[in-house]
Amino acid sequence: MLLLRRSIASFLWILALWPALAAAQPRAGQRAGELVLQAYTLKHQKASDAMPMVYPLLSSRGTVELQPRSNTVVIRDTLSALSRIVPMLRSFDHPARPVRLELLIVRASKAQVSPPIKRSDLPEPLTRRLRDLLKYDSYETQAQAMLSALEGQSVIYGIGEEYEVSFRLGTMLDGVRIKLSEFKVHRLGEGRAELIHTNLNLWLDQTVSLGLAKSEGSPDAFMVVLTMKEGELRRANRKEP
Repeated sequence: MLLLRRSIASFLWILALWPALAAAQPRAGQRAGELVLQAYTLKHQKASDAMPMVYPLLSSRGTVELQPRSNTVVIRDTLSALSRIVPMLRSFDHPARPVRLELLIVRASKAQVSPPIKRSDLPEPLTRRLRDLLKYDSYETQAQAMLSALEGQSVIYGIGEEYEVSFRLGTMLDGVRIKLSEFKVHRLGEGRAELIHTNLNLWLDQTVSLGLAKSEGSPDAFMVVLTMKEGELRRANRKEP
């Protein structure tokens, strides 16, 4: 059984492209480098949740202030910086949407015979992708589930009889990506072993694979394969935290 330790190797693959942001055009009477004051009041999301996304987009001269009573962020920056920040805020500030997470828990292993016998019960495209990245011969599904939730919810799910996954869903950005905060996978039973604890950014309809092994040359690996999709809520094996 694999337990998470600081020395365990971790593998993460994300195949996605960040959408480009259009450049803003200076308004009449304004210079490109002039600082402009922009107040943005959020209607659906918490302004405090938007602050960590605003900071990296500020220019070296930019500042941002949170006004919690009015749920507003006040930004002073160049037009170029605002052209990045304002579209992000518009994308972020929408009513909570239902999403579903397809999750597979997989055991990957190397064959102990020669020539190696290769087998997998995963979908063929996923099997090919994993074999291109990792030198494992077999991929066996240990548990799987379709988990349903709304943006912003904190949830806990039981996956089969052996595993439990928990996380907090963020808010979808640009209509294509969403953050899973405090994503944890526990093996149930005596000791309740924590196998994974991380934060993830997922893109809709893109598969992310997490692999844990004792070393890069380990004959076995514990893997979690996730695919986020947008859609209506469905009944799932969910327990409220």
